[in-house]
Amino acid sequence: MTLADEIGSDWTPDWAVHPGEVLEEHLEVRGISQAEFARRADLTPKLVSTIIAGKNPVTAETAIALERVLGMKAYIWTGMQADWDLYKSHVAHKQAADEPAVRAWVDRFPIKDLQARGALPQTRDPAALYDSLLKFFGVASAEGYEARFGRLSVQYRHSATHKSDEACLNAWLQLGELQARHLTLAAYSADRFRKVLSLVRTWTCRKPQEFFPEMVAECASAGVAVVATKPLPKTRLSGAARWLGPERAIIHLSLRHKTNDHFWFSFCHEAGHVLLHKRDVVFADDEGVAGDGIEAEADEFAEDVLVGRERFRAFCARRPRSAAEVSAFSNYIGVHPGIVVGMLQHHRIVSWSHLNGLKDRFEWSTGA
Repeated sequence: MTLADEIGSDWTPDWAVHPGEVLEEHLEVRGISQAEFARRADLTPKLVSTIIAGKNPVTAETAIALERVLGMKAYIWTGMQADWDLYKSHVAHKQAADEPAVRAWVDRFPIKDLQARGALPQTRDPAALYDSLLKFFGVASAEGYEARFGRLSVQYRHSATHKSDEACLNAWLQLGELQARHLTLAAYSADRFRKVLSLVRTWTCRKPQEFFPEMVAECASAGVAVVATKPLPKTRLSGAARWLGPERAIIHLSLRHKTNDHFWFSFCHEAGHVLLHKRDVVFADDEGVAGDGIEAEADEFAEDVLVGRERFRAFCARRPRSAAEVSAFSNYIGVHPGIVVGMLQHHRIVSWSHLNGLKDRFEWSTGA
């Protein structure tokens, strides 16, 4: 499982020239006075003077007059004016980024980690970081960020002692959304997605480098984006489920615990949210904590998909303790024994330290 981060190689010059300065040079080279030029261009001497002084813009109408008198195309004049306006706006935003409140806002985010993943440029300049964070989140200002993420209704299930930092959580969610945008998704189909879940369940004994690309492709055919993103500092999540539109769902996994039982249960748990619950909520989940009725439904859904709840209850009633018993049951139902071990531990049938040798460990590939 890898995370392919892409950042644009855009470049914005840190200088610009007001078109009035260019106009003044043209008049000097041609030996034309401002008053004479004003008469030829049918402009007031005051307007020409203020344009040359950089106090008035070159409008489209003025640009046409300049083209007729001086021969330089109107679009060149309007282009210089646009460049100047954009430059002045950048200067104003850079000055605003030096405000203590803006610096404090930037400091909320895991800058170094986002830089290491290529999501932000390698710079310490507060203005550049502020601008890059806004682009990363797809907003125009810190207020726009608050408006966007403040509207998200997050159903966050977390442990009593560990709760994810909100800014880091939003950054992690955004990393997953950016990954999901690179996937081609069919229109969402609940029936198709249920069939996909039945199929991928048969892959639990395969290595992640074998099954994960196929999982992504199959889920995409049902309108569900599956992405995996390394957790950020202060994000203690195993997965999240959300909707990016009426026909696009996303299952976002962190591989936080790096064992196959946690991966597969998290995937199926989030799939349960997609199939069973409201579309205007972000479900952000950690394992091993008490949840409400919605989380219980997602847990039950995951158990049904992976092991079949009734079969598993009958197996638990026998109080299995040995690796041989777990392996036999796993072979019977067709899933990896590590998944069964994880569920036995969750239901306190065996201790958390027992039978872990039956689990497989998942690792991020080099460079992920």
